[in-house]
Amino acid sequence: MLPDPPPRTLLVLGGGGAMGAYQAGAMLALARAGVLPDALFGCSAGGLNAAFLAVDPTVDRAEELRWWWLDRRTHSLLSASWFARARGVAGALTARRTGLLDDGPLRRLIGENVPAHDLCELAIPLTITTTCLDCAAARHHDRGALIDILAASCALPGLLPPVTLADGHLHVDGGVLCGVPLGAALAAAGPHDRVLVLDCGLAPVTSAPGGCAAYPVSPLVEEACGLSAVGGRSYVAPAESSRGALDVVLRAFTAARAVANLAHVTPGLSDPRVRVLPHVADAWAAGLLDVLPEGPRDFRLTGVLAEAGVSATERWMDGGGLDRTAVVTSVDGLATG
Repeated sequence: MLPDPPPRTLLVLGGGGAMGAYQAGAMLALARAGVLPDALFGCSAGGLNAAFLAVDPTVDRAEELRWWWLDRRTHSLLSASWFARARGVAGALTARRTGLLDDGPLRRLIGENVPAHDLCELAIPLTITTTCLDCAAARHHDRGALIDILAASCALPGLLPPVTLADGHLHVDGGVLCGVPLGAALAAAGPHDRVLVLDCGLAPVTSAPGGCAAYPVSPLVEEACGLSAVGGRSYVAPAESSRGALDVVLRAFTAARAVANLAHVTPGLSDPRVRVLPHVADAWAAGLLDVLPEGPRDFRLTGVLAEAGVSATERWMDGGGLDRTAVVTSVDGLATG
């Protein structure tokens, strides 16, 4: 018999807008500890982080990614000004555009930071998740035009235009249905592999009762995904203030996709190969964040988010997070970090 292949580390990176900075900090902490991925699975902002690291999965590259999130130029490209939105509305009304914003700046951002034409050209395997509008299903791409697929994975419906991919179908943000592509990672994982999940949503779909500060039924916890919580710090996901019709639509979309994402991710969380790392909520409950961002389009706190991602992940590893067998609850089969 042939020997079993050596165990691999598969890293799953969910979307979360500006919370991608927290995710980048967590990735840096893992890299510094020698935990580098053998394969990456990403969606939306997590897809950008995954593609950035897949070029060269090293500590130096992870450090560059953290600084990339701190760069104001990155913020301006990922969070459009009100002037750009107003101009986009005018363009949509007069030119029949399919998005309020031009995705050209996003495409240039990807091209400048990920020097590859096809997903399969990167140093390690990368799978990016999109939502196919024509077939109403999540699609996981491990080859194909890199910039097109990443632009599609980040194309928030209505805000950025859908992208026609090689299959001839229109694709948008993978977070519409599968913002944390855990299922795709488990389908590719071997029996001895470990699957690390970094869900950077402010209302994460990988939270679990009794062990995560973000779980809505029991907001007061003593242990927040492996971190010791500060007494009396209950967590409530920030609600973005609605300053116009577009913001109301985006908030409604965020609420709706959370339900779809939960349905996709829940079956995989009880798998013993899965380790869920601390969320933004857990970092806050543990006293590693003093202020929370208002929402996924609030880029004012990327510096403190990145530092919290580093600190939370270091504490989680120090507490045995990587070696711990995934905990299966008797309530609904979810696994904690």
